[in-house]
Amino acid sequence: MIEKDSDHRNAGEEGAESSARVNDRRRIDPQTGERRRSEEVQLPGGGVLERGAADSPPPAYEIVFDDLIRPFVVMGLAGLGVIPHPDTNQPRVDIAAARHAIEVLELLRRKTEGRLDSNESQMLEQALVELKMQFVEVRRRQSGE
Repeated sequence: MIEKDSDHRNAGEEGAESSARVNDRRRIDPQTGERRRSEEVQLPGGGVLERGAADSPPPAYEIVFDDLIRPFVVMGLAGLGVIPHPDTNQPRVDIAAARHAIEVLELLRRKTEGRLDSNESQMLEQALVELKMQFVEVRRRQSGE
């Protein structure tokens, strides 16, 4: 026979001690039948994340062509040691990474030829010219050492 104290089905009964906390995560309020407007989520490290209502649109952020180019320019400049590497915060020359960034931007230029407006085209061209000039300079310094 199982004793009442050890019966897990009775853990929620009055007098039973439990450290478990139950959060009602239902999106529909059982009392009113209406959709809840926001939901709070307990974060593991403490604190609360409040999510907005499901029917509200996410905030709009304008994505521009520069957002596509910028990561490759940064990768190229970091690979050339012009700016500190994001992981070490120290300048480090990685010719392969710089070459890869330049090749990706050249591929982007070929694939978007005739489809960019003048500002976008100029931005891409300037990024490529700057990276290529820096690349040549780094290679010149390496061969002169």
